[in-house]
Amino acid sequence: MRIANLVHRQNGLRTLAFVDNEGVAFPVPEAAEAAGAALPTALTDPLGFHWLGADGLARLAEMAQKLGETATATADPAAWRFGPPVPRPGKIIAAGRNYMDHVREGQEIWAKRGRKVEIPQFPTAFAKFPSSLTGPYDPLRIPDGIDDLDYEIELAVVIGTPALNVTAERALDHVAGYAICNDAGARGIQRREMEAQIGIVLAKNFPGFAPMGPWLTTADAVGDPQALRLTLEVDGEVRQDANTADMMFPVAELIAYWSRTGLEAGDILITGTPSGVALARDNPAQYYLRPGQTVVARIEKLGELRNPVVQAGA
Repeated sequence: MRIANLVHRQNGLRTLAFVDNEGVAFPVPEAAEAAGAALPTALTDPLGFHWLGADGLARLAEMAQKLGETATATADPAAWRFGPPVPRPGKIIAAGRNYMDHVREGQEIWAKRGRKVEIPQFPTAFAKFPSSLTGPYDPLRIPDGIDDLDYEIELAVVIGTPALNVTAERALDHVAGYAICNDAGARGIQRREMEAQIGIVLAKNFPGFAPMGPWLTTADAVGDPQALRLTLEVDGEVRQDANTADMMFPVAELIAYWSRTGLEAGDILITGTPSGVALARDNPAQYYLRPGQTVVARIEKLGELRNPVVQAGA
């Protein structure tokens, strides 16, 4: 099942929507009305998290099945746009250095600066703010004064039921579903933050630095999260191409580790990026994102993000 979060282009109202195999969205309230079924308000509120729980997803799955048997109105693309599937999560934990090939390219970068990067022995991460989230087709805006905007395709994991001190063996039971995230960052600021040893904050948290979506694909429709191909292209040029099987710390281990913080419904874990980022190229300036380009991020079974790059204020 695919569940999108639609945002009205004029008044900003939101609605959950089912998405079919062709990417057509069917607003949940209208679908329920057409099927003659009543849904609790909590299951139609995209800003709440009740719909992410096991019971909520089961009710929505039942409604989605009825949708296939009932004529119902589709969402007019002229009136609605796709927003991030979970627009206001309590927290976003972004794994760092979780693909060995990305660790290796990072080691080469820092070696040129006289610094040694160790291979992680446990999951490492930084925080992305909810305000960095944007929709799967929204513009990726380059802030004024930034000329080194980089891309990072990542598998996003959305928590459905609270997880506190869970084991890796039971961790996936707490997953509502998966989506794609482009963990964009301003590399110059990131370097300064890392060299000051204060952690990555501003570099990764400008508004819109986390395009996410295009919808939530529920865990049952995805199966093994460690068997998904992920690719990122800029204007048709493949920049990143890997498989989630290459993660050093798989999804279950990440959830178990970070469940010590008390993961809640709606929390998002983004799970690291593979090699191929602009920063690691021989001439990074040629590969940083520029206005007029389009970034397309794809993950098997999850769809694609398609974000045009524009200058802030454009």
